[in-house]
Amino acid sequence: MMKKQKAEIIQLLKQKQESCSRLLQKVEEQMELVNLQDESRLLGVVEAKETMVDQLNEIDRKIAEEVSSLNEATRKSLVREGAELARCIENDLEKIIAIETVCQQKIDQVKAEVVEKIMELKKGQVLLKGYGVSPRVKSKISKNV
Repeated sequence: MMKKQKAEIIQLLKQKQESCSRLLQKVEEQMELVNLQDESRLLGVVEAKETMVDQLNEIDRKIAEEVSSLNEATRKSLVREGAELARCIENDLEKIIAIETVCQQKIDQVKAEVVEKIMELKKGQVLLKGYGVSPRVKSKISKNV
């Protein structure tokens, strides 16, 4: 029974590693689109990425469920057997977090630039109001003449 559970957990860890690898590729694609400021394609990538994260969360839930029923000796054995997979997963997650952080900083920078442009436009409109259209000069000659 324990061997079957261990094998299932190892299989889930392999799925997680493959999912993390695909997510890393998607995040790298996201970074490229952020750099190109391609909002239309970026939205599709972000939506796909969210689906992948949901799948990862589901895998994590299944792993936690399986591990909770194992005894301590089996858990230690599993940690040893899954060490390489865990290392790969951890490396991918670290890369994902680093790229996501850079993407967020770039998006914040673009947002700040847009806000600054809007503020400059508003200032320009206020200045233009000061010059306004001069009132029509009324003729000094009466229309009745």
